[in-house]
Amino acid sequence: MNQNVERTIVLALTYVMVGTVVTGGGSIRAYEVTPATGGAIVSGRVTYVGALPIAERLPVDRDKAFCGETMQDEALLVNEESRGVAGVVISLEGVAKGKPFPVDRALILENRACRFLPRVGAVVAGSQLVISNTDPVMHNTHIRKKGRFGDNLLNVVQPLRGKVEKSLKEVGLLDVRCDAHPFMSATIHVFDHPYFAVTDEKGLFQLTQVPPGKYRLRMWHETLRKQEQTITVPADGQVTINLEVGPGV
Repeated sequence: MNQNVERTIVLALTYVMVGTVVTGGGSIRAYEVTPATGGAIVSGRVTYVGALPIAERLPVDRDKAFCGETMQDEALLVNEESRGVAGVVISLEGVAKGKPFPVDRALILENRACRFLPRVGAVVAGSQLVISNTDPVMHNTHIRKKGRFGDNLLNVVQPLRGKVEKSLKEVGLLDVRCDAHPFMSATIHVFDHPYFAVTDEKGLFQLTQVPPGKYRLRMWHETLRKQEQTITVPADGQVTINLEVGPGV
C-alpha cells in the first residue's frame, strides 16, 4: 500500500479514537457519556428589570378570518408576577463528559393558532423534528441555519393535519419562518451535549447532574443581549444563578 495512503488511514483512525466530531462549524471534541450518576443542580431565574415591556401588534395580511386582523408579538414574554422571562436558552459550555443524552430525542413543532409552538426549542444533535399543522389554513415551514446565508435546511408546505419529520444532525441555531405568514417565527437550538434548558413561563430553569468543574454559563434570547459568566460547580448540592435582563442591563 502507498505510504501516503497508509498515513492518511492512520490519521483518520486516530481522530475517531480521540472522539473528534466534525460539524458545519469545524472540528470539536465529542461529548463523552460517563456511567456515573450524581453531580450538582444548577438552577435559577431570568428576571426582567425596569418597566414591563408592552407587546406590539403585528399586521396580518392573509387568513384574517382565522388569524385575526393583528397578532401579538410574542418575542419577549415577561410574567407580570414573577417578572420572569420565558423562552431564554441557558447552556453550559465546557462540559467534556457527564450524564447521558435524553432518551426522548424528538421535538414537536406545531403550526397552531397562527403561531409556531414552541417558539423556542432546544434539543441534542440527532433529534427528530416533527412538524404538524393543526390550523384550518395552509402554512409553510421554512428552516434555515443561522449564520449561513441561503442555507435552507427545510422548506415544506403544511396543509391541514399535514406532518413532516426531519433529523437535526448538525449543532447550531436554526431560524424557523412561515413565508405565508411573516409574523410567525421560531428558533431551535441544537447542542452537542445535554446541559441546556429553556426557561418556563416564570423564567425558571434547571440543569441536573452537572459534574464538578468550572464552566461558562451562556444566556440567549431572541431580542435581549446575550450574557455569559463563569461558574464553579461543586461535586454535589445546588448552585443558584439568577440573571437580570432589560434596558441598560
